Amino acid sequence: MASPYSVKEEAAKLFKVGILENPLLRVELPVDIDEAASKVTFVGSDEPTLPINWRFAESISALKALEATVLGVLIKKRYGVGPFNVTINTDHAQLFIMSGLIWVIDPDGADPVTPFASPLAPLSSSRHKRFALYFPGRDMYLTTHYRNALTNIFNTEDDKYYHIHGDMSTSKVLQALKLGVLSDFDRVLARDAQKCALIVQVGVIYYTASELDDLVQSGELSCGTICHTTTEYLTSPHGRANALKGLFEIEEHPSSDGTRAPCWWQAPPSAGPSRPLEGLRVLDLTRMPAGQLISRGLAELGARVMRVTADKEPPDHSMLAPDLNHGKWTCQLDLWMMSNVRRLELLVSEADVVVQSQGFAPWAFWCNKNGILKKTEGRERGIIICEVNCYGWQGEWKDRNGWQPLSDACTGVSWEFGRAMGRDEPITPVFPNADYCTGVAGTIGVLTALIRQADEGGSFVVRTSLNYYNQWLIDACGTYPQKEVWTSLRDRYNHQFRHYHNMLYTIPRVLTGISKDVEASKRLFPSQFFVKERPVSLRGKEMLYVAPVLQFPQGEVKPGFDIGTRGNAVDDARWPEDMNVQVVEPEELQCSYVNIRVNMPQLSVLYPEIASLR
Repeated sequence: MASPYSVKEEAAKLFKVGILENPLLRVELPVDIDEAASKVTFVGSDEPTLPINWRFAESISALKALEATVLGVLIKKRYGVGPFNVTINTDHAQLFIMSGLIWVIDPDGADPVTPFASPLAPLSSSRHKRFALYFPGRDMYLTTHYRNALTNIFNTEDDKYYHIHGDMSTSKVLQALKLGVLSDFDRVLARDAQKCALIVQVGVIYYTASELDDLVQSGELSCGTICHTTTEYLTSPHGRANALKGLFEIEEHPSSDGTRAPCWWQAPPSAGPSRPLEGLRVLDLTRMPAGQLISRGLAELGARVMRVTADKEPPDHSMLAPDLNHGKWTCQLDLWMMSNVRRLELLVSEADVVVQSQGFAPWAFWCNKNGILKKTEGRERGIIICEVNCYGWQGEWKDRNGWQPLSDACTGVSWEFGRAMGRDEPITPVFPNADYCTGVAGTIGVLTALIRQADEGGSFVVRTSLNYYNQWLIDACGTYPQKEVWTSLRDRYNHQFRHYHNMLYTIPRVLTGISKDVEASKRLFPSQFFVKERPVSLRGKEMLYVAPVLQFPQGEVKPGFDIGTRGNAVDDARWPEDMNVQVVEPEELQCSYVNIRVNMPQLSVLYPEIASLR
């Protein structure tokens, strides 16, 4: 049925008005982007597909257009060619925000492994075992429906709504809320995710929203937020403190003695526009998916990424690794061992870009913005640091831990989705949209900083956050028109979601609904939107995943991943001499540090600068 609304036309309008003509964003972008922006073309279906009132398809399409634009500026400055024509297919682009949910291992086999096989079982036990062969589990606290249900929106005693998040360590939530473990009888109920959420709701209802917020403030709860409306958030002290921020901000750190002159990163002779970031070394020190997506975005353009995870704590979501570890080597360091602290220092000292998020080895106090700048200040070339957090870098909540659903709840995105679903309650809007879009924003910020470093020299700090993106979504992008678009889109699927239905509940049901809709499935899942590869980690098995969104019709630029995806702790913690190896094999490391565990006082003696860097 023909529709007066056109997704591709609205995406083009959002790119022009909501980004290129937006003073909050334009101030951080390269000054000479108009020529590259003119090379972007939007194609795709007119009719919206995702049953979400927020304009997710238009949002990610416009952001990908900005990524292509800034990349075009970089290619012209570095290689003297371009900018090139780029096509953004809006149907393809919206797959990007769900790419972590629709990969398939062994797609042509008898029993393929995919994260959401059905609404009732995200992964059957047999498939879990097969998955763990390739991506060993680190989800030590997320083992049951009951524990998963702790990450949810709950009604409070004062009839408000509060989003609690397990933060990968749900035992702390159980202890703070005095919920305890399930009895043998309750374990029967625990087979049902919805019943588990209601069990937790019964325990939470005795708290007011402010009391839960006090538990977060005191550290008894790892993280959580009151569910605000968009108006409540934007007019709050924290919202006002971040109101003038765009998608990212860039902080310049020139060298005091002028030694770090303007320059590009060191690249091999083979580097060129087809893999524009070839030779760029990116160190990934992140936990948040948004942070991992920043480094993955750079890897897609040719950079080499080494992701570092800590030993055992903090844990990691292994189910996200197949998607987020594309293009990366992965190593593991126990940073209570001084020899490993030294190895991390070596990785930092040889990196061109360091990407950080909240929660990475918090005891490694030097490994933050100020510490990294200090330890690299003697280098001939500066460094770029990209930091990502949940709530933004100003205001009273800037130091709080947070995740994508919390940003949705905090900024009012969840409230607006709940109302659009006909409920007077907030509901998380299904997909990890803010994570993936913030990842693109961070990638754009790093590309911009690389251009500035080539023009000005010195070091740069890029800062982005989930709330920065959601603010832009609210102010510049908005929701679908109620009568013309949203009502028919909602009624087509007729999902009945409640506030206590978290993403593990809603995602498989929405994906199942789309797959059963012949027209929607045909638009979203054609074979040309996917890539098949055989990563080394899969031992000969194929993997099907979402192809890069940026398409260059003449093939001048070839986005993609040179290093196959893998689980954590596969590679040695060093930059290899051959930057094209699939696996970084161990080698003997000469180190003057004794390989012993140390406590915090000992760390303070060895690193006296710790006190000033906290």
